[in-house]
Amino acid sequence: MRSAAFACGLSILMACSAHADGVSTTISSAKPGPSGWQFNFTPYGWLTWVDGNATVRGRDFSVQQNPGQVLSDLEGVWMSYMEAKRGAITLFSDVIYADIGNSSSFARSRSVTPHINGSVGGAVRSDYSFWIVEAGFMYETNRYKWGNSSAETDTTLDLLMGLRYWHQDLDVNLSLAGNANIDGLVVSGAGAWARSGSVSWVDLFMGARLTHTPTPGHELALRGDFGGFGWGSQFTWQLIGTYSAYLGSHSGIDFNSYLGYKALSVDYDQGVGHRRYEFDVIQHGPVIGLTGKF
Repeated sequence: MRSAAFACGLSILMACSAHADGVSTTISSAKPGPSGWQFNFTPYGWLTWVDGNATVRGRDFSVQQNPGQVLSDLEGVWMSYMEAKRGAITLFSDVIYADIGNSSSFARSRSVTPHINGSVGGAVRSDYSFWIVEAGFMYETNRYKWGNSSAETDTTLDLLMGLRYWHQDLDVNLSLAGNANIDGLVVSGAGAWARSGSVSWVDLFMGARLTHTPTPGHELALRGDFGGFGWGSQFTWQLIGTYSAYLGSHSGIDFNSYLGYKALSVDYDQGVGHRRYEFDVIQHGPVIGLTGKF
């Protein structure tokens, strides 16, 4: 719902801005850009806070980590964004992989868990690995020119649609003060593993992106999308705000800085009883990277 509100607010903002005092605007339909494809490739890092709730094998946990804890527990990571643009059409993909292993802070027991006779301590270890892979397309619907700027295009509005694939493995090691009727857990000594196994789903999402070039070589971008609709997850949304600046060229490739803030939320569940898996979490934090344009 917050993403829907964002889309509505964006439309209102654009309409109001077009009538702001002292600012002249022209709005036209999207026109094709230079012939041929233009490509952007951005490897980046995302320093995230993680906050929410998870259910593994019917056991409820609070999920919470700050960027320092994520970095200290990180065992593997890859993040990259790519665009291919021709005229008004932009194809894009975003790939995120992370393995947060041997973490004593990622998941903590937040309630008395069912199917266990005896008390359960906090999670003493958790292993969480995931892939988030999205792919889709954008269509440039409008271009906006403000005042007497010499830039060919000051502001563009793109509508977008795509698919986001999620793959997760979440294992939580519980410390046990009792050891009877431990239904659905893998017991080892005084501990037990709640294993999610491999959980995968695909979400359809839609949204919009607004880009603004205040001066040549500088660009601001704001993107929002939402989806899920009970087809994959119950609901998912994403907001990204970035700033890029031209740094220089080498071997025919233009390099730009990539700085911003990203928030991604998902609410997914499946199964019942001790087979239930739920992941209702928001990940958010600054992003930093380097974009190559060719």
